[in-house]
Amino acid sequence: DVRDRTEGFIGGRVQCQFPDLGVMVGRALTVTMSNAPGPVAGRDGYWKMWDTLNAMEGPVVLAIQDASGEPHRVAYAGEVMATTAMRLGAIGMVTDGALRDVNEVHALGFHYFMQYPVVSHANFEITSVGEPIVLDGQEVRTGDILHGDGNGIVIVPDEVLEGLPEAVATIQKREAETMVFIRGDDFDYAQLRKRSGY
Repeated sequence: DVRDRTEGFIGGRVQCQFPDLGVMVGRALTVTMSNAPGPVAGRDGYWKMWDTLNAMEGPVVLAIQDASGEPHRVAYAGEVMATTAMRLGAIGMVTDGALRDVNEVHALGFHYFMQYPVVSHANFEITSVGEPIVLDGQEVRTGDILHGDGNGIVIVPDEVLEGLPEAVATIQKREAETMVFIRGDDFDYAQLRKRSGY
């Protein structure tokens, strides 16, 4: 009842690259990155991102929106940036664009959620830090809690944190009982409809 059921999750184009790392939970730091031909991009936004990350309490997830319009032509981070991010309190990156150095970053235990790998960082530039972004249909704000695993990413509202473990336990118990009923010898379709609640 906190939000519309069509909200609160990043769309399926942003995929977990390392499901074996398990669950990622952290507060978002939102950035926008672009890529344009011509002179080498400035690094003011780059240092602003690191300054902001360094000032945040962890764990933090860097949430990166592609502003180039051609996300298949630029990797927004790789091993060096992932390692730096870890040293400053980040545990993962989420982007509707591309990242690289997948083997090296996996070995770090750093989470990657992205569309695909791209071999080159091209001429990337960080154009905003801390402003709201949109990742595959979902607005993300700095400070949002991102919960990611092999299924994708959910945004957990702060207002549900109190009582969340109990709510999760209730759902898990109800679903476990339903699965026992569906798999059991006493399964009956009419009873299933009654149990469903809708």
